Amino acid sequence: MDYGRKTRVIANSYYNMGLERARLRDLSGAAECLKKSLHFNKYMTDARNLLGLIYYEVGEVGDALVQWVISMNLQPEDNRADYYLGEIQRKKGTMDNERRAVRRFNQALVYAQNGSEDLAIMQLNKVVEGKPGYVKAQLLFALLCIAREDYQKASKAVSKVLQIDCNNSKALYYKSLLKASGVTAKPEPEKRKLKNVVSHRQMEDDDVIIPPSYRENTKDQAVLNILAGLVLGAAVVLFLVMPAQTKSINENHNKEISKYSEQLSQANKKSTSLSDQLETLKTEKKATEDSLASLTNNADSILAQYQTVIGILNAYKKNDFPTVVKLYAGLDSTLITSEGVQAVIGEIRKDMSENGITVLEGLGDKSMAAGDSPTALVYYSKCFELKPASWQAKYKAAMIYKAMGEKDQANGLFSDVINNSKDVELATKAKTERGF
Repeated sequence: MDYGRKTRVIANSYYNMGLERARLRDLSGAAECLKKSLHFNKYMTDARNLLGLIYYEVGEVGDALVQWVISMNLQPEDNRADYYLGEIQRKKGTMDNERRAVRRFNQALVYAQNGSEDLAIMQLNKVVEGKPGYVKAQLLFALLCIAREDYQKASKAVSKVLQIDCNNSKALYYKSLLKASGVTAKPEPEKRKLKNVVSHRQMEDDDVIIPPSYRENTKDQAVLNILAGLVLGAAVVLFLVMPAQTKSINENHNKEISKYSEQLSQANKKSTSLSDQLETLKTEKKATEDSLASLTNNADSILAQYQTVIGILNAYKKNDFPTVVKLYAGLDSTLITSEGVQAVIGEIRKDMSENGITVLEGLGDKSMAAGDSPTALVYYSKCFELKPASWQAKYKAAMIYKAMGEKDQANGLFSDVINNSKDVELATKAKTERGF
């Protein structure tokens, strides 16, 4: 079995594994398998389309669009990605809603970092209400609810994530935290049974019994009795009631202090764990912001680079090498983040450094003859970017910089030619031009 067939068989195997895991709602595992499939066969549009669907399912619409656009460029005809892109275009306001959800998610992260958990939860409530399948938002919402010990809402958010992606590692970790918390419904307090209940009725005159020893008190005697009663009551309160109440209050106070100290210790432990989680989310936030900025602000530029790579590959298929060179001269590979595409660009760059220098320099000469020095400068720069020893291209680029008044750039190139070129005639010409 040749190498190409082996890689196709491996790619197909990983695709089948990803498809099976996707059917079981193990979207995280499915995504990993599909990425490995594309590593072995980057032209496999079925894997790209399924990976885009998984991204769309977990709320990462931007990543889904990138996969479908690349798939369409690889296979313009009879491609399921055309249907997916068409569905998004037919739903008015879809991209606006997605951008709004991501902005609110990022704002919630900022609030959480600054300690404004209430504001963060308010933002996340809006996100998950409008987009309940946004996994990152549900996870952040669950994390904040765990920090506030609102385990009911946290459990609901974690359950929603696991319904979407049954093997999501963060959701499973949060579920273990909820299980470890041991929070259960508080039992209803027992109703005290009333004992010795007596039915009272209003007393009548016949019920009043006057003892035989009773005699009517004088006014002075009544006053003395009242004063004695007050003194006796005060003494009872001072020596019996007050110490008992003071002791009870102190015991309750000590119990409360012990309870709050234990809660504070547990809260500190949870705070340390949640801080680590928050740092991870900061990194994810930065990646989300960069991805969103690339898709919203520089979408045309990024997609143009992918289109350029595809155009180069099509030109190779047609053996149109001049077109390959022209397209490569306008390629900005720094905007492409896909490892697979970068590997292809590396192979193209190697071919350009071996076979494309002469063509690039010729294109620069044609542009100079047509009076288009900026385009010529691009071609010449690509020459010595690919091959630093392209002395003629460096000299010509230095002359263009000189004509533009860019003294530092021109003198730097002239000096490189003088010090390192073995072409004596060219070095002499560079000495004459340098130092203007």
